[in-house]
Amino acid sequence: MTVTPPHSFVLALLLIVCFPALHSAVAKAQVDHESSTSATSKAVPQAHVSTATVRLPIVDGKDIRFARPYTGDGLSQTKVAQIVQDDQGFMWFATRYGLDRFDGYNFKVFVHDANPNSLSGVFINTLFKDRTGTLWVGCDQFLNRFDRETETFTRYAVPAVSHISQDIRGELWLATTSGLYGLDPTTGRIRRFSHDPNDPSSLSSNNVKSSGEDREGRFWVANSEGLDEFDRPTGKVKLHIPLLESSLGFSFYEDRFGVFWIYHVSGNALAVFDRTTNTLTHYSFREGKPPDPCLDRHNGNAGGRERHPVARNEWRWFAQIRPGSSAIHSLSQ
Repeated sequence: MTVTPPHSFVLALLLIVCFPALHSAVAKAQVDHESSTSATSKAVPQAHVSTATVRLPIVDGKDIRFARPYTGDGLSQTKVAQIVQDDQGFMWFATRYGLDRFDGYNFKVFVHDANPNSLSGVFINTLFKDRTGTLWVGCDQFLNRFDRETETFTRYAVPAVSHISQDIRGELWLATTSGLYGLDPTTGRIRRFSHDPNDPSSLSSNNVKSSGEDREGRFWVANSEGLDEFDRPTGKVKLHIPLLESSLGFSFYEDRFGVFWIYHVSGNALAVFDRTTNTLTHYSFREGKPPDPCLDRHNGNAGGRERHPVARNEWRWFAQIRPGSSAIHSLSQ
């Protein structure tokens, strides 16, 4: 069964509401963050953060309809972290209780069991389809590669992978809370990059959220201290973009015009980074006070990261959740 994805895919960024008390906590954490990055700034060039905030014109999306599968339809769990479509047209859903495959009519659920060729864990964090069409699964234990012919999994000793990307050379990059891992899918070679407090040019933090390569071949690593431009051959950081970030999602997306969007946890959770001037500009959805301070991403992978396709009419789409309500907005670029 083959499902053809629509040509007009949209970029969806999920705005998550945090409690009002978080506003003051974010402000306090920003002060601590500036102090903690002082050592890094002595050795690694820092991006300039513009003091101006640009307000975005948005309109509510009113003509959007959704069909919802439920556990009664065969879905193993209703909390889905990520969705991927493979080259055969199957839809894959990362849930908190296994990996679900949907053929358009029925679900098949893959779970962890005593079989060493089953999934290594239960809670699925991320999914990624590489350039060869191979499906990779990051769960609460280790990384897994799916074999389509045998419908079994091969495990790789990389713990709790939360995001997967692939660079132009074919190497996979794995985000974890213990650093950034590189995996050669051909040889199985794994290498790890981590924060070294004695080396200011190392990664800013081991708590890596996502990674990805832009059109210019520059490689970026989002972590709890901000966004690092990372030199893969040397394992050194070439540029640091200071951004306050908490335990929630933090990533970036380069659209087809070359605009480099960053979404993270902040009073103004959406920003654009100008790679020519090394300037970061924040955007706001509201007049007056900053918007809700939590912004998370969803990867078509990703989101991927990851690439997030944009509709042909050049509108950007954002899903926003507020107390007692939710809405989908469109932004004209």
